[in-house]
Amino acid sequence: LNIPLTIPEMTLPYTKVMTPPLRDFSLWERTGLKDFLKTTKQSFDLSVNAQYKKNTDRHFIPFPLGAVYDVLSPDISAVHHHFEKVRDKMLDFLTKSYNKAKVKFDKYKVETSLDKLPRTIRIPGYYIPFVNIVVPPFTAEMPTIGYMVPKEMSTPGFTIPGIGFSLPSYTFVLPSLEFPVLHVPTSLQKLTLPDFEILRPSDHIPIPALGNFTYGFSFKSSVITLNTNVGLHNHSDIVAHFRSSSFSVIDALQ
Repeated sequence: LNIPLTIPEMTLPYTKVMTPPLRDFSLWERTGLKDFLKTTKQSFDLSVNAQYKKNTDRHFIPFPLGAVYDVLSPDISAVHHHFEKVRDKMLDFLTKSYNKAKVKFDKYKVETSLDKLPRTIRIPGYYIPFVNIVVPPFTAEMPTIGYMVPKEMSTPGFTIPGIGFSLPSYTFVLPSLEFPVLHVPTSLQKLTLPDFEILRPSDHIPIPALGNFTYGFSFKSSVITLNTNVGLHNHSDIVAHFRSSSFSVIDALQ
């Protein structure tokens, strides 16, 4: 701020106006900054604080959740029936795949090596909030899937005329990339959905009450000081307040 400025004479763009030259112009001396600034190196402090305090009270809004429960409860048996139909179709598909692969393995005397790792899946019990559904844990055995099946391939035989050379036909059994079912668990025939329970909900929805919110802002510099406080409090009634103050060495900014 205390370094003098020097601006040469110049022509304003798109006009013929010439600006006069400016030499050794001091902002610190000529604009009066030295009268209210303590130093040319200015600094300021800024503080912002926001806080929300949760309210333990709750409001209850009437809502017919019990009617929703009465509608869903009779449909539980229909869900079990639909699951059994899907299970039977899946079992039929797996059985056909297993029988088709077994014919090929038996024809070419190929032994299948089943995975020795456990082929069961365990689903832990869980709870679905908002709809109050409790599902107990259950265990299901999984089918074993392979990657290769034997496939027969034959080369054509041919004879070269004139020289009497002939090549007979050869038959090879090569592995073919498929995904046959190697084992169908017998427990799949009796697989059912776990018995889940829909708890009857309350006919009211709890809404948390509004808490207390406060906000503070503070700015301090050598020229001006600003303080602002805002509050929103929920007691028996909702009360809001706003306070603000300022102080400056410049009268116009106070």
